[in-house]
This record gives sequence, structure tokens and C-alpha cells, in this order.
Amino acid sequence: MSGVFRRLAVPAIAFAFALLGGGTAYAQDRTDVMVEGLKQSPVWVSDSVTRRIDDGDRAALLRAVEAMPFSTYLVVAPFLSAADVVSDEDRLALLRDGLGKDGLYIVSDDRGQIVDATAFGVQLPMRARDITQAAYWDFDRDDPALPKLEYILALARGEPRMPRAERAAIPPSEGGPTPTPYSEPDESDNAALGFGVIGAFLFGAALSGTGLERRRRRRLSRGRRHAGSLPAGDVRTRAVNAHSKLARELARKKAPNERALDLEAAASMALDRKGKPIDDLGALVLAERGREVLKGSERSRCYFDPRHHGQAKPTRWTTNRATIEVPACTKCARAIAADKVPDSLWDGDRPYWQRETVWARTGIGTLRRDMRGALAEDGR
Repeated sequence: MSGVFRRLAVPAIAFAFALLGGGTAYAQDRTDVMVEGLKQSPVWVSDSVTRRIDDGDRAALLRAVEAMPFSTYLVVAPFLSAADVVSDEDRLALLRDGLGKDGLYIVSDDRGQIVDATAFGVQLPMRARDITQAAYWDFDRDDPALPKLEYILALARGEPRMPRAERAAIPPSEGGPTPTPYSEPDESDNAALGFGVIGAFLFGAALSGTGLERRRRRRLSRGRRHAGSLPAGDVRTRAVNAHSKLARELARKKAPNERALDLEAAASMALDRKGKPIDDLGALVLAERGREVLKGSERSRCYFDPRHHGQAKPTRWTTNRATIEVPACTKCARAIAADKVPDSLWDGDRPYWQRETVWARTGIGTLRRDMRGALAEDGR
């Protein structure tokens, strides 16, 4: 797998990095904790990440923040929840509103792999998004968080970007190599695939190598279609119809909802991909969510399969590599509680989240709100 493709497999911004959760009481509690921490110091580091960001690192970050020409606030915390129904901008706005001060606001995970930044009432030399994107590409994703965050602060102060020859990778948008298209791995590669497909979430490790997974693979090899597989023609037809209805409903609105407009555009982009059935299902889900927005009733969907019924709730999911939270329907939440594998949507011969696709990286919109941006970044 090429280095560029490996980097593309990890979202550049928090598509699903849900530091504040999904509009729940839990999320608000996390916001309050962060705001209280920022009231005491412009750099707040969660106690749970001191192994990666120690007291010396925190002191270095504090010195860098205090050297900024404008008020700057930095939060470093681990991955806490994937049930994100709050946009990146709204997440940072919650911190700004809670603190009541303008400035540059930055939130980062403890590895510096996923960083969000927004400026309120201050002028940066370049867009905050471009600054975090520069740090993402210019450093290797396995580099420590401290130099990445210091680099972001330096760029925000107006210091030059590192020379092109010293950067870890050059994105295709800046003339870098085009990522190698995905190819089906041999069966012997399945275990390794599970560890790398979803980047930070590492969900593949939950199933790879288990007896259940092997039994499912054997059934598929005998020609049986998994229950979570997608019938191509039916999904495509439903997606086109749902998108058409959403477009017509938006056209009748004098002041259409921005969220619904974004979802309509994302659904259109997914349909234009003309790829696998998973692309059409993504379009269908996005179009349905857009129509729900217009009705004032957008619901959270199950990460494991957005076709599952009911409102999905944040559910702690433990793999042998990490413990995270994903939105899960009642049935999947019960399976997790019983230490069983949830019944997932499949993309080809494996659960969709084991693939290196935009749908796996975003959980078909359950891990990232801005699907229009995610599809644009995917470059297909």
C-alpha cells in the first residue's frame, strides 16, 4: 500500500473525531470540562493522555501558545466518541461560547493525527483548515503530537511552511502521486487488512481472525450471499428516487436549510461515483437524512448498518486494540453488551468498515457530519 494511500485512509480532519460527542448530555459535560480547563490555562491536556503528552510537552505547548500574537486556546484529549452529529465548526464554537473569548481554538487528539482549528475574531495568515491540512501532510502520521502542534501554531503566527523536500508526503492536489487503486487482497492478507483499514478506529481487529469471521468467509466462498450484502439494482433505484424527492423539496423552499442542501449535494456526489452498491447506499442514506432535516426529525443511524431501525445511541465498543464509542441501534448495542459481533452491512466479502473507502472512514455519515467535504476529499 503506497504511503499516500495510507494517509488518505485516515481522515485529515475530524470526520469523526467527536471530542464532544453528538449533542448528548455526555457531550455537553465534556465541553464543560474543557471550558473549565481553558479558564485556568489556555492549554488543556486531558489527564488520560499524559503518557503521550507529558508535563514537559504541556509546558512547551503553553510557551508556544503564550507566544502567539493573539489569544489561542488548545485542547488535547483522546478519542472519546464517534457518535458525532455536531460539525467541526460547531464543536469549536461550543468551546468559544463557553469561554466567551475570541481567538484561535484548536482541538487535537493525543497523537496529533486529527486536529481541528477555527479562528474567531482574529485574522490568520492562511485558513485554519489549510494550516491543519499542512501539518497533516507535512508530518508522518506516526510522529509525536508535540512537533505537529508546535508547527500548527507556527503557521498560525505566519511562519513559513517547511520546504517541500522535507515534507512527509505531497498530496495529489499539490502535485503528489495519485494513490494506487484498491485491489482485492488474498485470503492470507485478511488479518493484516483488519488492522489498517479504518486508521485510528482499527475496527478490523475486532473481527479479523475470529471463528465467526472465518465461518462467514467459508459460507461466502461456497457462493452464499451474506445477509448484510446489498442488491445493486434495488439500492440504486431507491437512491435516485430519494435524491430526486429531496431536490424537489429543496427547490420549493424560499430559504432552504443549509444542512439539507449539503446532504443533497453529498447524495448527488455519491450517485455520480457510479461505483459499487455501497456508493448507492451512501447516496440513499444521505438523501433520506436530508429529507429528515426538512421535516425537523433527522435521526442518528447505526454505525454497523445505517439500514437498522431505531435511533442509534452512543455505545462503547471494545476491540483488542481500543475502546471507543459508536452510534449503535438497540439490536447492535445488545450484541456488543453480550460480547457478540454486531450484524454489519457488508461491502463485497467483508463488513464495509474493513474497506479502505470513504464510507468506512466516515461510517456512512455516522462518524462525520460533513459528508460533502468527505466525498470531495476522496477525489473519486
